[in-house]
Amino acid sequence: MLSTPDARFRTGRARAAETDAPAPVRYIGVSDWSGRDVCVERDGVRVPLHACGDELIAGFSWGCRGIAPRELARAILADATGSPALAERYCRDFTHGVVADLPRWGFELDGADV
Repeated sequence: MLSTPDARFRTGRARAAETDAPAPVRYIGVSDWSGRDVCVERDGVRVPLHACGDELIAGFSWGCRGIAPRELARAILADATGSPALAERYCRDFTHGVVADLPRWGFELDGADV
């Protein structure tokens, strides 16, 4: 059986681990008269989603298949995993399985779902 100091220590570590959890991440796509924009939201702060690689070839698109949706899939995967190699490996599957089925007018994806 644990003594009182050990029990308090373990409880304190569990609480610290809960507060150190990463903030939820959301990927938000908006389509309006000015075009299509995708941003990443962390801690309530939205920043534009950056292309994976040197430059964006076709822009971002969703709700269909093609080069632009694949660019979006690659960028989301690279941001979520931190690995451009993993993003490149799985971007085709992610395009066909998720990005192509997103509503054309806009979307929100939780980082945990990626």
